[in-house]
Amino acid sequence: HNPYLIGGRKFDLRIYVLVQSFSPLVVWLYREAFARFTFSTYSMDDLENTAVHLTNVAIQKKSAEYDQ
Repeated sequence: HNPYLIGGRKFDLRIYVLVQSFSPLVVWLYREAFARFTFSTYSMDDLENTAVHLTNVAIQKKSAEYDQ
């Protein structure tokens, strides 16, 4: 119950990688990754508040703090 936080908020990173081969290992990394954050600061006090725990945009849009 001790997740990595940035600015007190949960996040996920989208990093795209292509593994071309394993022997020899050849990996391509797409440099334009992005991050998604929750709009509410992390707290274990309210487990029912999905806007605190999930970064999904469909969930975040329902938050009162969305688009402020």
